[in-house]
Amino acid sequence: MAEPISVAIPIAPKVDLTGLSDKFSGQFFKRWQQRMKIWLTMKGLLTVIQVTRPEPTDTDPKTAEIAQWTERDQIGRGAILSALSNTLFDVYCFDSYTAKSLCDELDRKYNTEEQGLEKYYVSKFMRYQMVEDRSVAEQTHEIINLEHALLMLR
Repeated sequence: MAEPISVAIPIAPKVDLTGLSDKFSGQFFKRWQQRMKIWLTMKGLLTVIQVTRPEPTDTDPKTAEIAQWTERDQIGRGAILSALSNTLFDVYCFDSYTAKSLCDELDRKYNTEEQGLEKYYVSKFMRYQMVEDRSVAEQTHEIINLEHALLMLR
């Protein structure tokens, strides 16, 4: 009878997800993006959203470097996915995304929408005119709401 073979399976290092920013649900992307960058910096993972996967060459395959990059990318990608709402998690949880491509895709989709909202509110604020047939308090409240909407986008 053959003896059992013992196989060593490497265990990925545990990453503490405490301090992870609030779940992103599609609003206030810039704020969430900055908080994620700060969190990734504190965990030493910021490079996973800045650097693409190293490519092996025929002369120097760099397998250890690629393996290390892949592990760090998976940790960073998991942290980013953990900071998304359930709805967005379901959209972006596919394995085809690296941490960098996931961040780029979120930036492409949500950063442009907020820029459009900001232009809309700035335009509305700049064109606002008081009228005589409505109370000053009501119109002041509208201006304050526009200002608040602009501040929330920053």
